[in-house]
Amino acid sequence: MIWDFLAGFWGALRADAQTWSMIVTAAATIALGFFTWVLAKETKRLSMATAQAHVVATLEPNPWSVKHYDLVVANTGNAAAHDVVVSFTPDLEERDGGLHIGRPLRHLSVLKPGQSLSCYAGAYETFGEKTYQVSTGWIHHPADRNRQSLSYELSMRDYADFGHLGARTPFVQMAEQIEKIREDWRYVASGSRHLKADTYSGEDREKERKRREAEHKAASLPPRKPKDGNQ
Repeated sequence: MIWDFLAGFWGALRADAQTWSMIVTAAATIALGFFTWVLAKETKRLSMATAQAHVVATLEPNPWSVKHYDLVVANTGNAAAHDVVVSFTPDLEERDGGLHIGRPLRHLSVLKPGQSLSCYAGAYETFGEKTYQVSTGWIHHPADRNRQSLSYELSMRDYADFGHLGARTPFVQMAEQIEKIREDWRYVASGSRHLKADTYSGEDREKERKRREAEHKAASLPPRKPKDGNQ
């Protein structure tokens, strides 16, 4: 009787252990599936967040003159922006002889990642110390219906005491140097200036050779012994 009881008890324990093992395995499988789903969802969200366009419009000093400004529209994001619309409040005005000229870069079909377009906007006096409300809008894909937008303030007071020493970029410095060379060469070509050239003839080379031979011969001679009575 005792052995039968112990055998039955051991069989019950084994059955309970197998049952609990199945329960634990099922729970671990469900938890692993849940965490895999969360990870995939977060990975997709992060990928969509990083692959987004970001369009900004600014007024920046012209590389050639700090007294003149360019309108620059740039896509600083990691994806292309389509159907880009840019607006300023109050609107930018460019005047030529008192006549209003329509502002360019109001609408762009596409702006690639890292791409920027610029155009001349006017002298600093045109903008003074105004503050503009800038609004940009775009879509991520040509078939999208939801538009992305960005709105911010752009204060021209940021450039009130703006200045720089020398050329702003190496390209501008190279262009200035090339322009100076062209101007100097124009006077030479017209005959108003003459080139100065130092020539090195065969006679000069012969004199240089003899001088070197004399120095070599003098260096190879033994030093002179001092005369008697001299220290």
